[in-house]
Amino acid sequence: MAKEVNASTWEADVKKADGPVVVDFWQPGCVWCERLAPVLDEVSGDYNQAELLSLNIRAEEGNTDLAGGLGIMGTPTMKVFCGGRVVGEIVGFRDKEGLQHELDHIIGDSEDCVAQSSEL
Repeated sequence: MAKEVNASTWEADVKKADGPVVVDFWQPGCVWCERLAPVLDEVSGDYNQAELLSLNIRAEEGNTDLAGGLGIMGTPTMKVFCGGRVVGEIVGFRDKEGLQHELDHIIGDSEDCVAQSSEL
């Protein structure tokens, strides 16, 4: 199961994470978010390339501001972070195989991910 993150834990859980982090931005009442939740649970159980986190954009005001600041225009949206920087995005529902394929493509390996997230 994906760990819950919010605006108050964002710095420690995402910005200062040691490796790649995938954050699923979702909201209650979003049908596609509800369909994606069990897929994320399956993927988080056997996906060790990145930490999977979940952020309910409606749970607290800070979450809404955070999502808006990251350009989240709809849910579900997943942002992939490495070194505290966005290195990729997946918008909309994916089945397990599709999600793993896209995450593998975005993350590559940890060295590539860190290189992509470095200052230019």
